[in-house]
Order: sequence, then C-alpha cells, then structure tokens
Amino acid sequence: MSKKKIKYLHLFIWLFAIFANLPYSNFSRNTPPQQIVTWLFAFLYLMVVFYFFYLLLAPKFLNRRKITEFFGISFLVVLVMPLLGYTILFFIRALFEETFNDFYRGYSLSMHMSGYFPVLTAAVFGSFFSVIINWFTTMNQKAELDKQRIAAELDLLKSKLNPHFLFNTLNNIDSLIHQDSAGASAALIRLSDMMRYLTYETSTNEVELNREVEYIRNFIELNRIRIRSTGEIDFKVYGNMMTRVAPALFIPLVENAFKFVVYRNPGPSVQINLNSENGVITLETSNYYENNRQAPENPHSGYGIENLKKRLELTYPGRYRLIMEPGELRYRVTLEINTNAN
Repeated sequence: MSKKKIKYLHLFIWLFAIFANLPYSNFSRNTPPQQIVTWLFAFLYLMVVFYFFYLLLAPKFLNRRKITEFFGISFLVVLVMPLLGYTILFFIRALFEETFNDFYRGYSLSMHMSGYFPVLTAAVFGSFFSVIINWFTTMNQKAELDKQRIAAELDLLKSKLNPHFLFNTLNNIDSLIHQDSAGASAALIRLSDMMRYLTYETSTNEVELNREVEYIRNFIELNRIRIRSTGEIDFKVYGNMMTRVAPALFIPLVENAFKFVVYRNPGPSVQINLNSENGVITLETSNYYENNRQAPENPHSGYGIENLKKRLELTYPGRYRLIMEPGELRYRVTLEINTNAN
C-alpha cells in the first residue's frame, strides 16, 4: 500500500470517528466552552493512544511476532492510560475553575473503567491497522521483489556466456585438435561443464561455492589455451567451499579481469583470490591494465557489472561490499558477501 493511500485511509478513519461521535456529544449553541474543550482533548488523547500502538508497540512487538511481550506491555499501558487521560481532563477542569484544590475529586474505579474501554478500543484499532498495513506493505514489497527477481533472472539469462569468449574458445580448441587432441578433448569437456552449469544450476536460488570455483577454474584453463603461459594467471582458494551463495555472482568480475588485462608486465597478469570464512565470502581480482582500455566506448561493456549490482542489491541488500580500485598499473576489485541471514 502506497504512502498516499495510507494517508487517505487515516484521514477517512478520523473523519468517520468524528462524525460518528458528534451525535453523542450533546453539542449545541449553549454548550459551555469547557465541555467542548474537554471533548476535543479526550478525542485527541484517544488519537495519541491509537498512534502509540500503531507506530510503536505493534511494529516493535506484534509485527515481529513477539506476541507475549506485546500483550504483556499492552495490558499495562491500557491499564495506566485512563488515569493519565483523566489527569489531563482534570487539569483542563482546574484551568476553567481557576483552582487546583481537590484536583482528583470525583475520580473512582467506575470512572477509571469508563475511560478504560475507549482507550482499549483505540489500542485495538491502532494495533489492527498497523498489522493490516504492514501486511499490505509486505505483500507489495514481495510483489516488487518478485518483479525485480524476474528481471534480474532475465538479465542473467542474457549474459550467461559471453559470445566473444565462446567464439575464441572454439577457435582455440579447433587449433588444438591437430596439435593436441587430448588437450582439445579436455577443453571441450571444460566448456561443456561450464555451459551445463550456466544452463541448469544457475536457475536455483543458491549453489555451493565449490561449483562457482569449478566454473572459474574451467574459465581460467580455457583462457590458458590462448595465453599459453601458466605464470600469467594466479588463482587461490581458501576456507569453506561448502558455503551456499547465489549463483554466477563472481563471473562478471572474473570475465572483466581477463577482458581488460594486458600481458606486458612481469609476474601474474591476473590474480584471483577467493576466501570463505564464517559465511562471509570475499573475491579479490587484480589485473594489469591500460587506463584507456579499462573504460571502453562500447556502451554494453558495463552491462555485466550493472546486472551484478542489481542482483547483489536484490539478493544481499545491506550485506555486501563491491569496491573497484583503478590503480596506476593494476585494476583491483573486491566483492565481499555476507551470506548469513539477518
């Protein structure tokens, strides 16, 4: 439910309450000002009770399913609030009478109980509307999340396997067939495993981290065919690889490390470290690059990263960090994901 609709609903509730109570207020042209002021403040006090439950107690306890705490605190609050309300009304009476002598005269258990039921009614309605509006809001958020999830899944389908990488890999395998048939066969198996993973396993909400690691290893090994050097790529894995994570989150970062790398510098041109400890997964990629190549003019070059950001925000809101640091020689990216549910 939108905020605008909620405001209209509140306006309707209070207009209805005012007009429903006016026939019982016995107002006329000769009604004393004290009676009008007393009725007004009594009505405002019930509004305070309503919003105390609507904005504070129900969201803090009832909407979080802390039922016992809610009813315990509510019982005490509703028990005390009539006394506080009558104190305000006695204060108004004292102002009109210009004396505070015998301030609580007329106050009794029957009077307290007569104020108890209006307070209880306001408390019940405040709690009820808080629960109902929270339910509608949750349903709307769920529907919106479902829409975003479908959009993100469609984006993922569009970007599952980089066609440029696929064509290059097939060409490399073709050149291997006559030189190293066993190596060509192994490369085809790796490519098949990657496509199987992207086609079937990424449709689930979570996979074990070791499947992501296996994909990255296959991706690296297929790139080695083109590079023809084992020292250009350094990939290290630490920690618990059984941690479950949303699939294909690391692929765009690994692909970009290879997409923009230059191989003219000493040492590993691409470094990838993946660590998983206590449900926190950290991926660090680093590659040599040229500044003018890291931000190409191709408008589709950032599509994978934008899609990644949307998926992270959707899947791990407030539980991830994505840091991109273009250095003088190396471009470093760190992605940290806390997979522990709040």
